[in-house]
Amino acid sequence: MRFCTAVTLSVAVFICTAAYCTAGTGTDSLGNRVSIPDAGARVVSLSPGATEILFALGLDEEIVGISDFCDYPPGPVSAKPTMGGFSTPNIEKIQANDPHVLVLTRSMPIELKHQFDRLGISLFVAESKSFESLLLTIVELGKLTGRKDEAVALAGSMETEAKRIVEAVRAKSTGGVTTLIEIWANPYYAAGKNTLPGDIVRLAGGRVVPDGKREYQLLSEEAIINIDPEALILGHAPLSGDIAEDHRNVSSIRAIRYNKVFVPDPDEFLRPGPRVIDALGDIARFFHPEAF
Repeated sequence: MRFCTAVTLSVAVFICTAAYCTAGTGTDSLGNRVSIPDAGARVVSLSPGATEILFALGLDEEIVGISDFCDYPPGPVSAKPTMGGFSTPNIEKIQANDPHVLVLTRSMPIELKHQFDRLGISLFVAESKSFESLLLTIVELGKLTGRKDEAVALAGSMETEAKRIVEAVRAKSTGGVTTLIEIWANPYYAAGKNTLPGDIVRLAGGRVVPDGKREYQLLSEEAIINIDPEALILGHAPLSGDIAEDHRNVSSIRAIRYNKVFVPDPDEFLRPGPRVIDALGDIARFFHPEAF
């Protein structure tokens, strides 16, 4: 195995030798090696991000089902039958479509896993908690579905664009912008640095707060006031239609006082898919417009 490494991002994209890679076999985010037939593969994706990846790799006929929440790319997904959500998959519909593999965002409850095991349907967990792991997931999904070359090309183009953005920011930035990533506002729920949105904000020139190990956490109004972030990145639309109204009880923080609030497209920002690179560029321009 050899690595293609972008020094600035510390991203390693696995580019396999023929001796290592087998068509129809990929390693998921839990380290499980999953194999499906080399030809005539049938895939159900219960992950909107994974669905975007699969279509970006040129798959179509192989995708025989998607989740209720998959909506991109709009044309192709509209032709696919829906199979329920992550926690509420429609097992009967999934079985009727006879997939070889079910792609998920996280490990499935054990009782459901046993049901799919009995049906002979493999599970592939695609859980990206950083930009680097997203690139690796893309490559592994490509290997699983016989689209290794397309996957390496896609991951490589995303890595190149991310490196360009990071270098532009570093050329102008004197330090990271202290940023709270708000996933929800009633109650306040924030993403930490050890998440995909946290890593995107870091690459864009932000410093994620709270600076702890927890991936997602509830925050009291008092905690937000004490953190006093310079910027707010919202992973949701304003609940009342007005950002200031949603944050009236924390209006003393710098982000609200100086109107340093940005709402990227939540699907681009939060979904572990190819469009995350668009969110990275948008957030970087918000933090450092002078760099672009």
